[in-house]
Amino acid sequence: MNRPASLVAVLALSVLALAGCQSAQLGGGNTKAPDSSSRSAPPQISGIALPEGYSLDTNRTIILGEGERWIGRLSYSINSSANDMFDFIRREMLNHGWVEVSVVRSEISHLTYMSAQGDRVASILVNAASLYGSRVELTVSPAAGGGPSVVPATRNVGPQPARR
Repeated sequence: MNRPASLVAVLALSVLALAGCQSAQLGGGNTKAPDSSSRSAPPQISGIALPEGYSLDTNRTIILGEGERWIGRLSYSINSSANDMFDFIRREMLNHGWVEVSVVRSEISHLTYMSAQGDRVASILVNAASLYGSRVELTVSPAAGGGPSVVPATRNVGPQPARR
């Protein structure tokens, strides 16, 4: 093979190899990568404050269970300020039957709620997004100790007899 012919052959093989890499991506050239956000709530959950127009971050969301008994993390963004989201969550979690445990309003706000039955805890972080809007991380987990029927053990904190 002469030099120009071998150069053309190498160039043609390179183009074919690159085209093969393109079509091999995720099983074929026509396959679309999954979208990392969605505009609707996971259909299996209810009983929490979700604003209209939020965008679900499916890469950071994991839900176990369904209905009002679900646990897991729900991550979403919204085109509302962090202050507006803080006010919305604080108002609407109470409207959904959650009891406020603690609230810290700051650069990254943290709200904590207990379910009316006392068996689940919701921990919510609200912070401002980079350009506009806010990001919300809502984690719902079982309450430590299994709920209100479990009474914490008490300790005698008075003077203890000396051990011998």
